[in-house]
Amino acid sequence: MRTTRRATHLVASATALTAVLALTACQNDTKDTGSPAPAASSQSATGAQGAQSPSDGNSPAEGGHASKTAAAGASGSGSAGKKGSGQAAGQGSGSRATTAACTGAHVKVTVAKVQRPLNHMLLTATNTGSTPCNAYGAPYLRWDDGQAATTFLEASKPQAVVTLAPGESAYAGIMYQSADGSGNSGHTARTLGVLFGNREGNGSTGPAVQLSLPKGGVFTDSSAWVTYWQSRSEDALT
Repeated sequence: MRTTRRATHLVASATALTAVLALTACQNDTKDTGSPAPAASSQSATGAQGAQSPSDGNSPAEGGHASKTAAAGASGSGSAGKKGSGQAAGQGSGSRATTAACTGAHVKVTVAKVQRPLNHMLLTATNTGSTPCNAYGAPYLRWDDGQAATTFLEASKPQAVVTLAPGESAYAGIMYQSADGSGNSGHTARTLGVLFGNREGNGSTGPAVQLSLPKGGVFTDSSAWVTYWQSRSEDALT
């Protein structure tokens, strides 16, 4: 009997120990296999909060959202900028930039004395071509065979280049001698050479136009000047 009870006790103890070990193993398995799920859930929640919270600068979700937004903004502003600049160029200075400079090849030039102001002449340039041209700067004048160009009157510089459509005219005023006699090296000129300025504003372009001055010639000296091209004759003589 004692032997049987002892054996029964040993079996019961072994069974209890086995159950304890099985329960422990089960708990360990549950911890090992269950830990990733809460961690993934936590990362997902953090990412969602990060995307909504502007204060979380380290959130990958927020960083990605900001990058896409910035890229979209840059793309949008770039398209708008290009479109805006294209319209401005087409409507304003861009159209002038593609227009050729006026030259003596397709512009008729005339010169005439005027009663007022004193010692002045009016230079008129008319576009006889079939396309518009730009009258850049001021005309380059040569009295007879003189080498030095006549001084430009800087105070007459217009705000914009004068563009001549076919048949339209530009004007420049010429003072050939100061009324107070302050000039020197005076002489009587018989002809007047006219050259048009180039787009760069650093010289002339195209063939020259040679004009005959009024009968008896024009007495000119070092005080002479010429205005920039103007769209109205009144402005050229003011």
